[in-house]
Amino acid sequence: MPVQPHLLIIDDDPAVRNTLKSILEWHGYAVSVAGTGAEARQWISSNQPDLALVDMMLPDTWGTELVRDLKKTHPNLYCIIITGDASTDTVIDALHQGAEGYFQKPLNMEIVLPKIEALLEKKRLQEEIRQLNELPKIILDGINEAIAIINIKDFSIVSANKVFIRDTGLTEKEVIGRTCYAVTHHLPTPCSGPEHACPIREILATGSHAVAEHVHYDSRGRRSYVEISASPIKDDAGKVVQVIHVSRDITRKKELEISLQEERLLLEKANRQLEQAYNELKQTQSQIVQQEKMASIGQLAAGVAHEINNPMGFISSNLASLDNYLDKLTRFTTFQETLIAALLDEKTMGGLRDKRKELKIDYLLKDIPALIAESRDGAERVRSIVQNLKNFSRVDDNETGLTNINDCLETTLNIIRNELKYKAEVSREYGDLPPVKGSAQQLNQVFMNILVNAAQAMEKKGSITIKTWQEKNYVRVSISDTGCGIAQQNLARIFDPFFTTKEVGKGTGLGMSITYDIIKKHHGTINVESEVGKGTTFTVSLPVAGEAA
Repeated sequence: MPVQPHLLIIDDDPAVRNTLKSILEWHGYAVSVAGTGAEARQWISSNQPDLALVDMMLPDTWGTELVRDLKKTHPNLYCIIITGDASTDTVIDALHQGAEGYFQKPLNMEIVLPKIEALLEKKRLQEEIRQLNELPKIILDGINEAIAIINIKDFSIVSANKVFIRDTGLTEKEVIGRTCYAVTHHLPTPCSGPEHACPIREILATGSHAVAEHVHYDSRGRRSYVEISASPIKDDAGKVVQVIHVSRDITRKKELEISLQEERLLLEKANRQLEQAYNELKQTQSQIVQQEKMASIGQLAAGVAHEINNPMGFISSNLASLDNYLDKLTRFTTFQETLIAALLDEKTMGGLRDKRKELKIDYLLKDIPALIAESRDGAERVRSIVQNLKNFSRVDDNETGLTNINDCLETTLNIIRNELKYKAEVSREYGDLPPVKGSAQQLNQVFMNILVNAAQAMEKKGSITIKTWQEKNYVRVSISDTGCGIAQQNLARIFDPFFTTKEVGKGTGLGMSITYDIIKKHHGTINVESEVGKGTTFTVSLPVAGEAA
């Protein structure tokens, strides 16, 4: 059911008031009356009429003055002046004070009723238009994001919802009409730079939707992040005239992103450290396995040497005794032959000589000393090999002690004699060296790794030169070969674990890594110089005993 329009009649003549009230009520209006300006003001203070009919001549005020006052407190109230004087000045004054029209006495209801109906319809339509105009703002106020309409020409704020105004800390009057950059960032010029990229400028350049992130700092220096989304509003010609500016606080999201990024970097760092620790552990494990193998080989060699020493001892002793016995037997046989020759006849002696010749007794007596001499020489060589095995393994002396580098080199050369003799001629240039403090077994392994690598680097027979000398507080050892050399790009990796230039299955890539670690543990250094096609030189430097760092 439609709402009944409410009219207020303000006239000091009771007859006019009551007559007009009856007519209007009969036509469906709700009507109230007042006889003076004061009564009208008091009544309107607690009521909201749609239209007021105001007599021009009231006992306490002019009707135009009352219209002016009522319009100030109730701008949506329509007012019509009722006057007996319809002069031009009166009409102009009434309209100037805000009246929507006038009626001249005596009232002609055929004119009054249609005029009232037209004014009320006009008011209804204006109210609908006002509500329609306010609808976008009502909708925007219901959105929990800061929204503003901005003029593209001067960046002024045309309209803004409650959230936008609240976030500025200003009133609506202080916001509307000012520039967006002054209100939101307190800047004298439009936004720019990485922390205040301007999406409106991007819209001006592209004509399409734009997004930017802004960094804000409050008076305490606290940082916040805002995402600005701007969409163009175009006129009928397609020209951008305004921009819908939507800002959303993304501080929590941004802080989470930054936190996740920091955690990701920490995780990557931890993964790298874990991978490095794993590689180091793998390297250490491999080196320990390799060193355990060498130690096992050393123990086996020492055991074999010990077991060989015993039989070789009595073999050598027996050969010496056999040589002595043979000498005595030879002298006795010679003496016996002289006696037999004196006692027997020629025929019997001839038979004895034939038998001696048949059995090659003379050859045997001549060859047996040579066989004994060769056997004794072989036994001495076996004894030397056994001693070298013992020296190389040093199972009984694997702790750090005073070591002669020249002896280590010789022991190692004896052990790998077969590895070298078909590949290279070895030249020695040993200097007079003071002892170094270290493990002879480990240093033997260093020199064996370098020398075996040198031999394997030679496609055809070449030469290996070993030099030792003292330089200040260091013992220097250089081992040079005439092998294939090492490519320049591989020199920096030569001591890396598991790096090898050998074919698959022919190298573990641990030999030089173990060599490097042993030298490092002995407080020394190892350097390599190489040229492809010409050869390689390794130089080992070890501190003289008592000079270690």
